[in-house]
Amino acid sequence: MPDGSHSGAVSGPDDLIQPFRIDPFALRGRLVRLGPTIDRILSQHAYPEPVAAMLGEAITLAIVLAGALKYDGIFTLQTKGDGPIRLMVADVSTAGAVRGYAQYDRAKLETALSGAAPGVPSVPRLVGSGYIAFTVDQGDDTDRYQGIVELAGTTLAECAQHYFRQSEQIQAGIKLSVGRAGHRGAWRAGGLMLE
Repeated sequence: MPDGSHSGAVSGPDDLIQPFRIDPFALRGRLVRLGPTIDRILSQHAYPEPVAAMLGEAITLAIVLAGALKYDGIFTLQTKGDGPIRLMVADVSTAGAVRGYAQYDRAKLETALSGAAPGVPSVPRLVGSGYIAFTVDQGDDTDRYQGIVELAGTTLAECAQHYFRQSEQIQAGIKLSVGRAGHRGAWRAGGLMLE
């Protein structure tokens, strides 16, 4: 049962969270670019490439979503499914600390990846059926907020968009990208959210 919890902090010139607003269209959003933060978290454990890439997407998505909220505490994104990646957790604190964790079944992963096209495999293939949950924990003196929705979509971005449509009645566009700079190079990630 391989797993691992690793943390970092969004800091430095190559790690960026940039909120923006496009006034004529009343659009607002966030752009996230991650270099050293995502590389440190994903490189600290020997996750197989597809697990690391999917966890990288979860971490990037958590940072994108946490930037949209006003809270003092910890924002957590969690997926739980019946696929090879049983559990992913990404935490973002208001102080900028980031943590990522994945739990997977190596045998199920090898079976799921046999014959798969290169690139980041889909949520249905790696996570399977299950749910995605978003939790805001502001400490002992406040109620926790939690939103849960079934995993519906090919990517984590599509699953989050499904959550916003179902639970929040908000139309949001989300794009995520995670990869390595060259073969076995440093991990990099980016995310964009428009609402």
